[in-house]
Amino acid sequence: MAKLWFKFQRYFRRKPVRFFTFLVLYLTAGSLVLLHSGFVGQPAVSQNQANPVAGAPAEGAELPFLGDLNLGRAFRDTGETSSIARRYGPWFKGKDGNERAKLVDYGGAWSRALKGRVIREKEEERDGSAVFRGCFRRPDNLSLALPVTAAMPNMSVDKCVDLCTEKEYPLAALAGTACHCGFPTTRFPLHEREDEQLCAQKCSAEEFESCGTPSYFIVYQTQVQDNRCMDRRFLPAKSKQLIALASFPGAGNTWARHLIELATGFYTGSYYFDGSLYNKGFKGERDHWRSGRTICIKTHESGQKEIEAFDAAILLIRNPYKALMAEFNRKYGGHIGFAAHAHWKGKEWPEFVRNYAPWWATHTLDWLKFGKKVLVVHFEDLKQDLFVQLGRMVSLLGVAVREDRLLCVESQKDGNFKRSGLRKLEYDPYTADMQKTISAYIKTVDAALKGRNLTGVPDDYYPR
Repeated sequence: MAKLWFKFQRYFRRKPVRFFTFLVLYLTAGSLVLLHSGFVGQPAVSQNQANPVAGAPAEGAELPFLGDLNLGRAFRDTGETSSIARRYGPWFKGKDGNERAKLVDYGGAWSRALKGRVIREKEEERDGSAVFRGCFRRPDNLSLALPVTAAMPNMSVDKCVDLCTEKEYPLAALAGTACHCGFPTTRFPLHEREDEQLCAQKCSAEEFESCGTPSYFIVYQTQVQDNRCMDRRFLPAKSKQLIALASFPGAGNTWARHLIELATGFYTGSYYFDGSLYNKGFKGERDHWRSGRTICIKTHESGQKEIEAFDAAILLIRNPYKALMAEFNRKYGGHIGFAAHAHWKGKEWPEFVRNYAPWWATHTLDWLKFGKKVLVVHFEDLKQDLFVQLGRMVSLLGVAVREDRLLCVESQKDGNFKRSGLRKLEYDPYTADMQKTISAYIKTVDAALKGRNLTGVPDDYYPR
């Protein structure tokens, strides 16, 4: 037997090509055997097991942590019902406001048609191609507000969205049997939404979609980029004052810079240098922060000397629970990544909270104390009412507020640094002791803001 094995080895040493061919065939055969056994041995799963009722977690599973529901669109839209509601609009809402899509589980023609539509859309990868904006009253001067109009006797959402995409417009407005295309403007700003039932008229070519009426339009945002606010450049003349965009790490500074650059058309600078931000289009990142060529300067500094170096500041404040988690993810996962499970469960997270939580409070307190002219903006307010809050920020920066440009920013607001939310924590990482400590810091900051006749922290900061 040993002699035979020796001859076998000597043969393949002389014929290496045959040896590797033999090895590839052997591995391929093994893979096929394993694949076959996987299909044969896979247990059958009933429909109820595969699709448990919403709100009833499987036995033994951890309840999801609900502290942050806005980490990303992918997390919000994973459910079939939410996907349908966004795609089809008010036609899927009953009189009580509940989603009619819930009828999917009860069978019948409605269920079959709806399931077929959803499956077809997923196959065509149409889900998310157009974002439902709401129901809006017909603008006074329609031809100026929405310059492209086409009659569509066989109207459907897809047809109108496709037309406006082809014409390179970011808005598609469905008005019964007419499709209108245009931009968000002061004539049609999309700020005053109407009751969606006013738009609940079925499309002529699609039974389960709403196509609006001649008086109330169903509006979708296409995938066309609104280029009215995309131009950016350095300041034409050196600025005479240095304005800080100050925030605690994780409070949304990068997002705020993105909004400011779109709203003003000028680059923002930084107290630091981050190559990844520069490569993503923040061209002011490479300039020295005192160059005077940028509209404002990002900084996380909180010392008296550093603060007094600026002539004015926009102070961005965010819920510390969310800011701490965002900065922890950035520190261990990059700008759009996530910290590993081992970091959250290991010693890194408790040490991080112990060191950074006090800084969240002292950062705000120092800027309120030493800042020469400070405009306080709460991250949550900026997210909720971007148009108004961004207008305040632009005014402080000394740039004329152009409403059309701000409306353009609203449709391009996300930028390139938004975490997907796919790896969101399924538990609350804050212990009772951590919460007690952070709540005390929140109360201190709230009192400091109100002591200067400013708006206190938003209500959702506490209690937890």
